[in-house]
Amino acid sequence: MTPRTPVLVVDDKPANLLAVEALLEPLELDVVSVPSGEEALRQLLSRDFAVILLDIQMPDLDGFETARLIKGRARSRSIPIIFLTALDRDLSHQLEGYDAGAVDYLHKPFHPSVLRSKVAVFVELHRKAKIIDDQREELATRLEQRDAAQAALRAQAAELARSNAELERFAFVAGHDLQEPLDVVAGLVELAVDGLGADVAPDLASALAEAVAGLRGVRRHLDDLLAYAEAGTAELHLSPVDLSELVEEVLLDQAVHLEDIGATVTCDPLPTVQADRWQLGLVLSNVIDNAVRYRSERALAIHLGLSKVDDDWVVSIADNGAGIEPEGLSTLFTAFGGLDAGSPATGVGLALCRRILERHGGSIEASSVPGQGTTISLRLPSGPPSP
Repeated sequence: MTPRTPVLVVDDKPANLLAVEALLEPLELDVVSVPSGEEALRQLLSRDFAVILLDIQMPDLDGFETARLIKGRARSRSIPIIFLTALDRDLSHQLEGYDAGAVDYLHKPFHPSVLRSKVAVFVELHRKAKIIDDQREELATRLEQRDAAQAALRAQAAELARSNAELERFAFVAGHDLQEPLDVVAGLVELAVDGLGADVAPDLASALAEAVAGLRGVRRHLDDLLAYAEAGTAELHLSPVDLSELVEEVLLDQAVHLEDIGATVTCDPLPTVQADRWQLGLVLSNVIDNAVRYRSERALAIHLGLSKVDDDWVVSIADNGAGIEPEGLSTLFTAFGGLDAGSPATGVGLALCRRILERHGGSIEASSVPGQGTTISLRLPSGPPSP
């Protein structure tokens, strides 16, 4: 139930108080009636009112002085005062009333509808002001909660960044430390295979072959993890890079394999950008390697196209391979997110590409139609990368 709006009526005559209460009853207000200015001031110490109906002719403290005292207090100075008076209509009395802080002046006897209309206006203003105050308090509370949540998020982000940096340093050091013993073990196993010769039992030969393959797989994982960690921390060596030349170098490295599978690669003329040549070569190599790895039964065709979006170059690498299911696109560029069971891939390549492009001030996106192919779009600034 909505609480009634409080209105204060001040008159030293009980009959007048009862009459005003009866006139205001249709407005369904909380009418507080008091017989003196002193009692009105006591009420205003603890309550707020929508409007004060104040008689002028009262003993001890008259209406003018009561109004001045009300307006002299910070808590009550904004409450509107309507004078109710039986004094003559002398202009000097009205001016004194307005000077004391009144907003209106009603002479007795007054018409009931006039009184109710004037009071209703201030009651409605009071209700709307109350709504605004409540909304302001709610907004302030929400802003405090938002600020607290943002501060907590910033603290979590800083802690996460610190933890990620520590993990990357650990991965980098551990990866380097593991490379040598892995190479030693792989070399010893291969020597053992060579030393056993052709007389080795088939089961043992198969087991040794699997061991060598497993060790090589672990080494690939280590190499990719080290590249991923280093791509986030290593200094970028920026220089003008002719993308057409860089694509030719990448394709030359993979020429034998591309020829073996009958793949064709076409390329639009590409621009020169400011980039780290070695890291951008890793991106192109990983994307083309993925196109080869996830090709379909038809002959593989890869096309590198160029477009411009705003001030950025967009190199689109489209293939006609197996494509990617929609649910796989959301995790494609996260570490191990795009890894398929049984795949020889380490699951780090496209995450590495994303990290490299973001450090260059660019981005990477993918679109795909299952069974028809995939397009990987590399977006790079046409000018120097932003730090």
